[in-house]
Amino acid sequence: MISFLQILARLAKRLGVFGALSAMALSGALAGCGQEALPCPDAKILREADQVTKFAPGQDGNQQAITYIGHVAQARLNCSYDPKTYESMRVALGIQIEAQRTPTAKVDAAELRYFVAIVNLQGEILARQDFPLNLPFKPGQDTVSKVEQINQLVPLKYPQNGGSLQIWVGFQLSDAELQYNRQRYGN
Repeated sequence: MISFLQILARLAKRLGVFGALSAMALSGALAGCGQEALPCPDAKILREADQVTKFAPGQDGNQQAITYIGHVAQARLNCSYDPKTYESMRVALGIQIEAQRTPTAKVDAAELRYFVAIVNLQGEILARQDFPLNLPFKPGQDTVSKVEQINQLVPLKYPQNGGSLQIWVGFQLSDAELQYNRQRYGN
């Protein structure tokens, strides 16, 4: 088996001094590739807020009066740290939201409201924002899906602590909608 230093020595013979220096610089750059990446926050879809069921006016809870159901299907994120200070992190979050209307519903769109929250490991909400979402149904279409993209710069209290955060995603629910979801899950 040939060692890394033997490979550099062979390159030096073939490429000369400048080629060997270039190879050494490249090896230094590649050595950094093996370093462990700093952690990103976990993206979590809150169980009791992953779905919202909309009923015809005045018909809350009546299964026959459901007009549409919104569902947070998936949440994925990537992050990158400020390479100079590591005191901030850029988060790119993709949230797939789906809506399905009932065949008898006379609605043209699902009017939804979801939230994204940054939470520490103790469950304290550090930041939270609501987002409206209109998902129009095309004629003859009962299901619609969209991926919402959210980019946020997150200041970090202590350098390199992104792994100590979580990103929570869910629907903004009324008390009645939350109780409906809790009954659906048997809570």
